[in-house]
Amino acid sequence: MKVIIVVMFILAGLSNAAFAQNIAQTESKYRSALADYKQERYAAAMEKLSPLTSVNLKTPYSAYAHYYYALSAYQLKRFKESKQMLLQLQSRYPGWNRIGDAQYLLGAIALEAGQLDEGLGHLAKIKDSSLAKDVFSLKQHYFGAITDLAKLKELQKQYADDRDIALTLVHFIETSPSSTQTDFQIADQLQKQFKFSKKEKVAVSEEAPKRSIPKSEGQWTKGYYDVSVLLPFRLDEFSTAKRRSNQFAYDYYLGLTMAKEQLAAEGINVNLWAYDVGADAKAVEPIVDNKNFQQSDMVIGPLYPATFEVTAGYFANANAIMLNPLSTDGNLLKSGSNIYLAHPSIAFQMQKAAQWMKTQAMGTNSAIYYGGTAKDSAMAFSYANEWKSKGGKVMEMVKIQPNREWLETNIPTFDTSKPSHVALFSTDGASGAMLMEVLNGRKLTSTPVLSTSTSFNVQQSRLNRYASRLYLINTDYADREKENIREFQKNYWNKTSTFPSVYSYQGYDQLLFFARMLARHKDKFQDGLRSARPGEEEYLLSGFNFTKSNENQITPVLKYNGSKWTPVDR
Repeated sequence: MKVIIVVMFILAGLSNAAFAQNIAQTESKYRSALADYKQERYAAAMEKLSPLTSVNLKTPYSAYAHYYYALSAYQLKRFKESKQMLLQLQSRYPGWNRIGDAQYLLGAIALEAGQLDEGLGHLAKIKDSSLAKDVFSLKQHYFGAITDLAKLKELQKQYADDRDIALTLVHFIETSPSSTQTDFQIADQLQKQFKFSKKEKVAVSEEAPKRSIPKSEGQWTKGYYDVSVLLPFRLDEFSTAKRRSNQFAYDYYLGLTMAKEQLAAEGINVNLWAYDVGADAKAVEPIVDNKNFQQSDMVIGPLYPATFEVTAGYFANANAIMLNPLSTDGNLLKSGSNIYLAHPSIAFQMQKAAQWMKTQAMGTNSAIYYGGTAKDSAMAFSYANEWKSKGGKVMEMVKIQPNREWLETNIPTFDTSKPSHVALFSTDGASGAMLMEVLNGRKLTSTPVLSTSTSFNVQQSRLNRYASRLYLINTDYADREKENIREFQKNYWNKTSTFPSVYSYQGYDQLLFFARMLARHKDKFQDGLRSARPGEEEYLLSGFNFTKSNENQITPVLKYNGSKWTPVDR
């Protein structure tokens, strides 16, 4: 198994070596302490966590070290020590993304000591709705065990605004054979005030007093996310003397490391574990069998069909997500409900392209040309089918050569019947400009043209001169006038002494988006994707839209607005 030790080569020179080593050591100590906690070795965990809570040590794990120290102390019934550490945590890291967990534990400690005002005060500060059930169970543990109705009624009077205590009292009255008519009137008044649902009342019976503290810990509460990256780094061919054919893998990974830094600033800790994976299915088998790899919260890659299939065979429908960062093959999504494509599939791109051209073309006839790659022909045939399904006609569909003389000879003059629009799908950057000039020679100077952006060499083609009638299919358009792109380029240059490629932008955007969604929604990840509002957060490239599918359904078609290219729906 080829695991990439990132600091040895990819990140050489990206950051101060001593600082990087210190972070790595801190991370190792934290993970070791967390392992002790999970195995109920609480004293050992506290001993390892104590140095990590120093005010002089600021790392992405500092707040978590405080919390797990307090949690371990609680488990050992060292409540005073636990409380002191939690108050220190609140003071030093008030904006911590899991501050609700700290408030929950403070509430549990206070209730354990019989300090009801303080305990309920801590619990009332919790804003995280995901903790609601735990808070309710905690109160049930302390208040649901009360069998003295008079005491329970007095408690409810004292905390008249507490919904959970009111519900506990209502349940007691409704289920107790000794309840009087006056008691039922009290229950009825509380029902009208709080409007308890049938589901809530059932929950009281099901939750009836049980030990519910501390809050259960698991995959989504450990304080970090493990992201495994399976790309063809080809370490056996590694050489710094020349630009590699697989340079895109390194550029993409560097984008990931930039995103990791930004996420840490947002309180989201990501561990990147890189693996050198090519097209050999057998080579990936020992990786997926590795227990550490199986603990991944997210897997990026592999890129090749055979290795992707093996990896998906393990991770499909597991409690993790799997992302293909480059593929446009929608069939990959059939492998599992937790598999995602960072790009729109060819089918979706062609669907949106045909919809747009239907609004631009003054007629139904189309002429379709495509280049020599498998992707070129796949896009062309998919587009032809989409156009026909919308009532259109295909006058001709021709595989072209990126040669001006060939195009002049083989493109019809269209003397008798002209196409309402022309479509070009090519990965040869010279094809676009040559075809446009040939069309101009055919006096088709106002005919709309749909083309993949890869058909043009953007640096040489002077696209603006065709802009009034040209529409580009580009899922990775980078508006270099955007402030965040300029800032990214500056930071990237400072760290690498090179400018980012589109793959660097992709790595940055994709990890940023998916890690944020994991942090916000955890095991409700897909629900979060479906309810997200596309465009709410700005990214370097075109952004993300997974509201209806596991493929990124951003608008792939661009138009020129007079100064720059923008999606047609804006």
